[in-house]
Amino acid sequence: MKNNYIRTVFGLALLTGLLLLLNTLFYRFTDPAAPDTFVYSLAVVYCFFYLLAGVIMGVLNFINKKNKEQLGYAFLLLTGAKMALSYFLARPIISLGEAATTEKVNFFIIFIIYLVIESYYTARLLNNKQ
Repeated sequence: MKNNYIRTVFGLALLTGLLLLLNTLFYRFTDPAAPDTFVYSLAVVYCFFYLLAGVIMGVLNFINKKNKEQLGYAFLLLTGAKMALSYFLARPIISLGEAATTEKVNFFIIFIIYLVIESYYTARLLNNKQ
């Protein structure tokens, strides 16, 4: 089980790098000046969500070994904590109003991508496929 977690986190690191590259290329070809106006660089946002996803997956893996019945509740609690941390990270972006619409959408999309990844990982744990 531990080997699967390490492989999953490594795969997540590769996916994060690929998504960061694609996101950077997207802005380079559509609006090259946009990332320069962002409060946080794309790399910082991706690293933030990668680290949170790694921690969440690690805690879920630990709980799966100890008390599988609590896995769903732990996922909900950890997702709520992730939302709170994301809100505090996004507050400077939110306070900019209309000027940061592109950055808000980008932040939200990255949040959703990692939420889907964590949900998929949790579903695999619950279905004993991990």
